[in-house]
Formats: sequence, structure tokens, C-alpha cells
Amino acid sequence: MSAARERLIRPPLALRRAFVWARWPQVGGVFLGAGFALMVAIGTLVLLTPAASVQDTSVADAFFTTASAVTLTGLVVVDTQTHWTLLGEGAVLALIFAGGLVYLLGASVVLWLLGRRLGLRDPEMRRLYRGAPGAAELLGFARTVVVVALAAQVLGTAALFLALLGADVSVQRALWWAPFHAISAFNNAGFALSEGGYGAFADDLPVLVVTGVLSFLGGVGPIPIALVAARRSFRRLPLDGRVVVLAMVAVIVVGAGALLASEWTNDATLGAAPAWRRPFLAVFEVAMRTTGLTTLETAALRDESKVLATGLMSVGGAAGSVAGGVKVGVLAVLGAGLLATLRGRERLTLLGRELSAEVFRQAFTITLFFGVAVTLLAVGMIATADVRAIDALFESVSALSLSGWSAGLSEAAGTPERTLLLGAMVVGRFAPLLLVLEMTRQRRQPPFVHPEDSIRFG
Repeated sequence: MSAARERLIRPPLALRRAFVWARWPQVGGVFLGAGFALMVAIGTLVLLTPAASVQDTSVADAFFTTASAVTLTGLVVVDTQTHWTLLGEGAVLALIFAGGLVYLLGASVVLWLLGRRLGLRDPEMRRLYRGAPGAAELLGFARTVVVVALAAQVLGTAALFLALLGADVSVQRALWWAPFHAISAFNNAGFALSEGGYGAFADDLPVLVVTGVLSFLGGVGPIPIALVAARRSFRRLPLDGRVVVLAMVAVIVVGAGALLASEWTNDATLGAAPAWRRPFLAVFEVAMRTTGLTTLETAALRDESKVLATGLMSVGGAAGSVAGGVKVGVLAVLGAGLLATLRGRERLTLLGRELSAEVFRQAFTITLFFGVAVTLLAVGMIATADVRAIDALFESVSALSLSGWSAGLSEAAGTPERTLLLGAMVVGRFAPLLLVLEMTRQRRQPPFVHPEDSIRFG
């Protein structure tokens, strides 16, 4: 390669130095958090401008809406369609888009730098990659994430525009609703402009299909999508990709069956729809568990269904995706560990691959952290508000898992409850990634070994 050509393709010095800093995952995590804080500050100021809303907006409402949009949660304290003007809706959409893209890019790069097997470096699949890449490779990887995310949202917007026209939505309204709902669905944000949420499209199956596919792709994330497109074979996917796809489909199928059994005769939810449409609506609802868009009135769910919904909301998507909750890879590792323990096997295997004991410990730590956080938040909600325990648990899981489903507490919440929900959204967005960074940080091992002993169970 000539010296002139090498200088042409070589990244600028400032960019190369930035990537040197970014190679330290902990520093990258700090930069990611700072970027989100800046977006929240700017978004709050924009939503506070008189032109952004039909009526006066308090600082608390603007801040909560901005934080919900940036963290891709979807909980709202004011009605999106009636409260915000076109400028306000545009600001919310920009916050969702920026929050989703920044998180996808930051989380994917940080996880790659930690040495995850992604198999994207070699297009001929002769080898897998581990370790810190150079600036050019890091740029290529980041470009893949951005291209896949943008392509999914652009194609989804076009498909949703056609579906909305078929649902008798005017061209002028569809031109705005299509990109808004496509971006909201892919980024698992859950904001909706239609009156009554997505319940307005309960009879329009094409709209629900496009929205469900976008939500599923957002929960899977750009990396598995890119791998499927590149390899065109499920068997040739890395273990992480296969686990994500299988687990996501399994959650939807099992969850939809359970929701059908629970809500089949509830006239306030699925029971109001024709019998032939109820299975489809159940599948849509479970697929939206990480997004928050719903055709049902979640506050009208039976108590047993709310308990089921808390479990469904807790199950997120792939690591590095926009979905919150406990990632499906974590639950797959826990399930494999449970089976291995019950069978008395010392080695942990999953889909024909052996996993280290450290992976199981990390999965258990993340799950335990989520369970403790949900418990503390639910107790705080019950202590500060006069609400039923099941509704407090429902709202707590929704905020921590970034789901966006609501039992109706968010809009009526006072300052203490809003503060708890805001803290939960921030924890739900960043805590899993920070836990991974902390657990994989290099440490000096103690120079001594304690005597081995045992603890009785049973």
C-alpha cells in the first residue's frame, strides 16, 4: 500500500486518541452515562419551551418525560398526543432515536471490547475475535451497528406507512405517525400518538405485525441481525446469537399461551375481541413486553395476569440491545445451570457448548440484583403511595425493566413516587452494563487459599 493511500484511510490523530481511551470499557461506560445526562438536560429544556406543549408544562413533567424517552422506558405522566405540540412530539422522537442509537452503539462496543464472541471480524468466518481491536476495526464494528439500526427503522417506517394507509389513516397523519411509531417500536420505547394508545389498531393486523417485528428486532439487537444476514444459517451462528433467537421465540410462545389462558374470558381485555383474534393479540402483547405498546388496558388485567406480566416484563432481550430487564442470555445460562445441578453434572453446557462456572456466577449475580432492586422499589412505592401491592409491583417491574406497561400509577404519581420511578429507570438502563463491567474488571487474586468447607442445604 502506498504511503499516500495509507495516510488517506488512516483515521485522524484525535479520533485515534479517542479510541485509545474507549478501549478501556470502564471509561467508555462513564462517557455513555455522561452522554445520556446531556441528552436529558437538553431534552428537558426543549420540552419546557411554550411552543412544545399545548398547555403549561412543569419542570417535573418535562424531566420525567425526557428521562423516560432517553432511557427508552415509555412511562408517561402526560398524554403524548394531547399535551405536546408537533415540536414537543418531535423532541420526544429525537430523544428516543438518539437514546436508542447511543445506547446500542455504546453497549455493543463496550461488550465487544470485553471480548465477547461475535464473529463479525472475518467475513469468511475463518476465525472469531477476542481482545481489543484497532481504531479501523472499531470503526467498522460501530458502522455495522449503526447501519443495521438505521436500516431497520427506515424499512420499518416505510412498511408501517403502508400499513397505516390500509388502516384508513390519512396520508398527512401517516407521514408523521409512521416514523414516530416505527422508531418508538424498534427502540422499545413505547410512546404512541394514537388516541388510546395502540388499542386504536387492535383490528388492524398489518399495523400490529409491522410493529411487533420492529419490537422483536430491537430486542434482538443489531449484532445478531447482522450475523443472521451474513451467515444465512442458524447453525452457523455463534452460541450467543442462537441462544438469543431461541429464547426470544420461546418467551413469546409460552407467554402468549399463559396470557390467553388467564385473560380469555376477561371482557375488559382479550375477552372483548373475537375468538380467532385473541391468540394473535396475545402474541402481540407478549412481543411488546419490552416495548410498552399495548392494545389492552393493562390496568384492567386480572391480578393473576398482572403477576404473569411482571414475569414477562422482567425477561428482556439480547445483551447490547435496547431492551431492558434480565437478558435472555442470562436466563438461558441460569436454566442450563439448574438442569446441570439437578442432573448432578459438574460441567455447564448449553446448545452443545461448554460454559465456565464464572458465567453462571455472573448470571446469578445480575438476576439477584434485579430481584433485590424490584423488591426495594415495590416496598418504596407501597410506603409512599396508597396503592395495592400488586399494582406497586407491576409499576416497579415496568420501570426497572424499561417495559413501559403501566397499571395507571405513573400519571397519578406524586413527587416521591416519581422520584422512585426515575431512579428505577436510570438503574434499569445502566446497572446491568455496569455490573458486567465490574464483574469482568481485572483484579489481583489473593495470595492465599482458605480451608475448604461446606454448608448444608435442604
